[in-house]
Amino acid sequence: MHVAELRGQRIAIWGYAREGRAALRFLRERDPALDITVLDDEDAVDAQAPLISGRAAIAKAIAGFDVVVKSPGISLYDPLVLRAKGRGVRFTSLLNLWFAEPVSCRTICVTGTKGKSTTTALIAHMLHGVGLHAMAAGNIGVPVTELPRDGLDAAVIEVSSYQAADFAGQCDIAVLTSLFQEHLDWHGGIMAYRRDKLNLLRRSRRTLISRDALGTAGEVLNLNSLPHTTFAAGPTLCVNNRYLARPHNLANVAAALAVMQELGIDQSTALRAAEDFPPLPHRQQEIGEIGGVLYVDDSISTTPEATIAALDVYRDRPVTVIVGGHDRGIDYTLLIERLRASPRPGLVLMDASGRRIGKLLGSGTPVETMDDAVGEARRITPAGGVILLSPAAPSYGRYRNFVERGEDFARCVGR
Repeated sequence: MHVAELRGQRIAIWGYAREGRAALRFLRERDPALDITVLDDEDAVDAQAPLISGRAAIAKAIAGFDVVVKSPGISLYDPLVLRAKGRGVRFTSLLNLWFAEPVSCRTICVTGTKGKSTTTALIAHMLHGVGLHAMAAGNIGVPVTELPRDGLDAAVIEVSSYQAADFAGQCDIAVLTSLFQEHLDWHGGIMAYRRDKLNLLRRSRRTLISRDALGTAGEVLNLNSLPHTTFAAGPTLCVNNRYLARPHNLANVAAALAVMQELGIDQSTALRAAEDFPPLPHRQQEIGEIGGVLYVDDSISTTPEATIAALDVYRDRPVTVIVGGHDRGIDYTLLIERLRASPRPGLVLMDASGRRIGKLLGSGTPVETMDDAVGEARRITPAGGVILLSPAAPSYGRYRNFVERGEDFARCVGR
């Protein structure tokens, strides 16, 4: 849907966080006369447009709009969305509005249950290192509408499952880093999650798929009709960067190198460019050592697989892991098996999913606050050990997002 199609339409922007604000700026810059209203669940939103706040008020008003620009956090399967669609309301997104306009650079879209942020940042970093003007945007924290339209060689865009579900554009290269269970509450089930995430691959001229995810992707996509290449971190892959050399990050390096190959860039040159790649915040971020104990912020961890990967990084040291958050009902079997393996890590439990993990495992100490969690972890972790925040769950309810959770952990640590 192009902005020109919105003229004379009654437009709503639903959700006024980062993407909603970017959508309002984007639309106003292109046509100040557009009739735009902001919808948001919060009552006190500083909207630069007429505001309808609260779910009850939104439910009454939404059928009166022609087009709704929906923020990613609002599920496509929300009953209000489904009812509005049934009454003829059209839905779009910031990503779709951006792709509807002419794009003069290469577009590389990265998705996956885990690894997409690091892979997105790494691709942009490598491209910059070989002399190209590349920028990362999307779910990584920069709205795509903040990318320059001119002078850019490549836009590297992180795409969440929320954004991929209704993606209607076409990118040059799509990358799938991994495919596990995630966001089941938003999508309504594992098959819908896979279908929605893999929609991005259908909307790409060329697709790169992690070899580990190929079998699962093949259950949803007809791979015979999809132009694709697989990638994996082979035993000879080596990068002179301590953070990227971790086993799970080598998979992200392999993904980035696959993109370089598609673009005709020498892989050894790209690997040299990756040597000064900095760790992203809240992703196994070592925030400091106090009293001989290392504190690690892995707040981005929202799946069992991510927490297992973090535990494996520190498998040679005594570890106490802080787990738990919003419970989406995902299967924790693999994590329970890892927590039972010898030597067993110390375990501090937070919130609903933490309590469920503790019940399944038959051990662990439940706490009420992050202060309590850090205090208990300090009590049971010996000198030379690691206190690891790796929740295997989203932060919703207690925190707005994983960033706020990681910052609270650092505050409690004293960093």
